[in-house]
Amino acid sequence: MTRRERPLPLARLLLSLAAERIGEKAGITLALLLSACTLMHQRAQERGPQSRPAGDEGMLLYTVGRLTFEAPAGWEARGDDRHVLLVSPQNDARIDAQLSDRTFKDDGECLAQAEQALVKGSARLTGARRHPTTLAGKKALVQEADQEGWHGWAWATCDGGEQYRIFFTGRSPVGEEALRASRLIPSSAVLAARPSALRLRPGKAGPTLRAGL
Repeated sequence: MTRRERPLPLARLLLSLAAERIGEKAGITLALLLSACTLMHQRAQERGPQSRPAGDEGMLLYTVGRLTFEAPAGWEARGDDRHVLLVSPQNDARIDAQLSDRTFKDDGECLAQAEQALVKGSARLTGARRHPTTLAGKKALVQEADQEGWHGWAWATCDGGEQYRIFFTGRSPVGEEALRASRLIPSSAVLAARPSALRLRPGKAGPTLRAGL
């Protein structure tokens, strides 16, 4: 195949079709939109996941949205401030933490939708079992199941209409290091206060500091 005959990359093909159908001006607009999306993706990759040293040696605290949890420092980390993927050095365990793009009217609706998503996903799993729990001090759901040689847990919790999900999967039988990492998720998870909760209510005085402190 000659260079002239090679298929155009997707972005160029979209621009070509747009220019033919809706004119040069619309094609330029689409080009700007595609460029903006590419730039946003590149910046997210450059930022990488948010992390800081944990109290335990060899561990890091990762933050997704307002949710922070502890995980091994030696695991490969990819993502940004809304989605983090951690992979063990042996590629036998993974942690996938994410903040949903959707905002719900309240936590009740949020948890109901999370349960629906877990139920739907369990159709592809074996031995799936779900029950209420707590995560980061909030009402939550946890699901445990197996799939083709892998064992996993999925947690979902909500706060202020924001939905957080954390998935752990490990190759069966789950090794000691991976099992410790899975247990750290519910035991270390913490949710930071919402910015609105930190604002003073109208007419309320601010905190008084005692002299000498």
